Amino acid sequence: MTADAPPAILFWVQHLLGIGHFARTAALAGRAAAGGYAAHIAVGGTPVPGAQAGGATLHPLPALHAADETFGGLVNDRGAPAGEADWRARRDRLAALLDTIRPRLIVLEHYPFGRRAFGREIAALLDRAGAAAAPRVAVSVRDILVDRKAGRWAEAADFIERRVDRVFVHGDPDFIALDDTFPLAARIAAKLHYTGYVDPLPAEAEVPTAAEAEILVSSGGGRVGSALRAAALALGSGPNGEPVRIRAGGAVPSSEFEALRCSAGPRVTVERNRPDFRGRLAGCACSVSQAGYNTVVDILKIAAPSVLVPFDTTGETEQMRRARRLEAMERAVVLPEPALTPHRLKEAIARAQALPRRSLPVRLGGAEAFVRALPALIGAPA
Repeated sequence: MTADAPPAILFWVQHLLGIGHFARTAALAGRAAAGGYAAHIAVGGTPVPGAQAGGATLHPLPALHAADETFGGLVNDRGAPAGEADWRARRDRLAALLDTIRPRLIVLEHYPFGRRAFGREIAALLDRAGAAAAPRVAVSVRDILVDRKAGRWAEAADFIERRVDRVFVHGDPDFIALDDTFPLAARIAAKLHYTGYVDPLPAEAEVPTAAEAEILVSSGGGRVGSALRAAALALGSGPNGEPVRIRAGGAVPSSEFEALRCSAGPRVTVERNRPDFRGRLAGCACSVSQAGYNTVVDILKIAAPSVLVPFDTTGETEQMRRARRLEAMERAVVLPEPALTPHRLKEAIARAQALPRRSLPVRLGGAEAFVRALPALIGAPA
């Protein structure tokens, strides 16, 4: 990097099942690139169909992902358990990136609050970076963490105290504070910086496109949500006869997608995710979805009636916490997945449609706030 080159930032992100972590990182890196920084993303999960990151550069690592929805183990792109050759290939790729990019800042998505299996990869990355140029280190973390044992939280706090300069919390403490789910937040309070929620979609995506008010069913970009899609298919129509539109991400297997499409009734449309989602959300009769981070950003931005069916496999508490918070603020109706049936789903949609349609005063400019904080951390641009 020459003296007059823009400061480089290396984002490390590892998605295991869905693509929420990647989408948030891509939004941050894209805004940083637009703000004059040289932004690079080391992507450790499976390829994301149609992945875009503005002016940031994507650097795929040898892919690892969760073997199943229980997060019981890591597998490579051949479906084999992650082995030493996989870790060595990833470590070598990261080392080459460091030598080429020479980042002024390394941003770790979610680690050390999660992704514990990647601890030695992170340690090797920071050790090599520190030996060469001593860059600043930041952590990028969502609003809500999954419950962990006390020992895990102590490890996370220790790591942040020793190796991290800033923790960017992409949420609003007036909605949900980090200490609601991270009991040791006071230990790292001096390093916390709340940005507000990060919206991965451009403003032009908000123009309504639906010709008819519909029940819009979505399950994000990952492969989970099969029970939700099946229940929505069985609806046939909404409580007032509205058509049903079911959207499935690219990670949903073709066999499942085709089975849904072939079984759809005359008032049900099954299709892959498309870029007009925010517009359809603005004009829909009701949204039915899980309660991931990006979904809640959609709900906060667009005051559509919403039913939330949180992803709640064993030990996964994040989505239910977020959903219950919205329910308490009368912005959504929660239907737990174990209670999901077509009849109960139709009842929940009717209850959601009766809620007041209003926006909430929650900070949503998280990516812009992140970029505004960079000059004080690593210097120009201003």
